[in-house]
Amino acid sequence: MNVPPFSLWCPILAVTAALVVVQPPAPSPGQTPMPVHPHTAQGGANAGTARGTTPNVATPGQAAADRPLPDRFGTGRPFSPYVPWPTSRLRVRVIDGRTLEPLPGAEVVLIETEQRLTTGPDGFTPWFDAPVIRNPRYRPMVAELHGQLGVIAYKNGYRDSIHLGIRMHEGIPTETTVWMYKIGPQDRRIEPVLYQEPYHHIWLVELADKFRSRTQPGEGPERP
Repeated sequence: MNVPPFSLWCPILAVTAALVVVQPPAPSPGQTPMPVHPHTAQGGANAGTARGTTPNVATPGQAAADRPLPDRFGTGRPFSPYVPWPTSRLRVRVIDGRTLEPLPGAEVVLIETEQRLTTGPDGFTPWFDAPVIRNPRYRPMVAELHGQLGVIAYKNGYRDSIHLGIRMHEGIPTETTVWMYKIGPQDRRIEPVLYQEPYHHIWLVELADKFRSRTQPGEGPERP
């Protein structure tokens, strides 16, 4: 019998191999079959991903930055700063930084919530609910004694004024004053004015003690 040369068998073997469909192994009795993603089975965008694992991609309509962060502090749940915050009452007074006179008609924006309010004839905004937000970076180390907020004040003819670190406490109404400075003819470089309220000194003492070492005690145990 004449056997065709091997060179003639190669195309036939290639076509036969292409027609072979690889089936997943049959599940054992009582075992639920493991689904196979169609892209993975067909060598698509997810090819190379192990079956049964979820690729590290965001769900439709969800940016990667919006995904919950892992549990880094042993709380038993993913850490996220986007949780319901307690609120307290806040109002802001805006004055001229040189004359100390109230500035009516100034717009005040609460940075964290984007609430926008306008000052009245006395320079005060109405009372409004504002969140008590503590810095999540410090929460696992030393609990902050108060929350902190920031506002920006705008008024035509004045420099913008940014006021950060407004101390907020649950259930305690807070008033704060923002200074604004009129733009003069001699002003050439006009930038916002920044005022930063410091952290409470007791919290700063506790934070310093948190990381003090025996080999380098520095000032030693702090006392308020």
